[in-house]
Amino acid sequence: MGVEAHKAASLTLLHPNSTQTKEKLLHTLLSKASFFRVAEAECLGCTYFTPATRKGAMLGMVPASEKDTMVGVIQTFPSRQAASEADQYFKLSDVAVNPGDHTTWYPSAGFMARDKQRESPKAKIVMLAKFVCKDGQGMREKLVDVLGKFCDWVEENELGTLTYCVMTRPDAPNEVLMVERYKDLPSIGVHGKTKEFKAMFKATGPFIQGKKTVLSEWEEQEGSFVSNTPGGAGVQKAKL
Repeated sequence: MGVEAHKAASLTLLHPNSTQTKEKLLHTLLSKASFFRVAEAECLGCTYFTPATRKGAMLGMVPASEKDTMVGVIQTFPSRQAASEADQYFKLSDVAVNPGDHTTWYPSAGFMARDKQRESPKAKIVMLAKFVCKDGQGMREKLVDVLGKFCDWVEENELGTLTYCVMTRPDAPNEVLMVERYKDLPSIGVHGKTKEFKAMFKATGPFIQGKKTVLSEWEEQEGSFVSNTPGGAGVQKAKL
């Protein structure tokens, strides 16, 4: 499936102190984005997002006072070394307020972009879901297995779901992160109503601490890209 090329991912949550500072930060991030469109940078995806603004959106990772200012970034790479080298250039860890706001994850199942796609279509919605597993041997692995099988079904059947990737990290052996991207709001609505989704949700019950699950909805920003090859479709050339 479309996750094999993605060996490491960095998730950064940034906390500008005003909407003006947020806009400046987004401008700075996008001004550097062309670097990651070069194949030599070995970046498979770089997506920027801000908290969802629609009524009723889940914002579990967003403090109430930051719903208008917070910014998130996810980058994926074909190796841990490439992720580390990119961080030296982008220096997102330097501007992260808390150590837990800049973390490295490792894709374990699902897909970032579909096979044979040079680049995933633009998304309207990004969903981050963080699960905390119950205590016990093999709980995380069993959860990843359940989610991974559902990811395979999603990849084949839900074209409006553009990314559906399961990630883990050694530093948090009881946590699992789901990174999801959707074409639009109707796509996420359809996704949550299928019998396959309901069966998957039920199957995760024995492995997760439900009250500790955190869901956050975000809006993907212009300049983002997700692909299975370094640089994706590359920098767009200006028309003469």
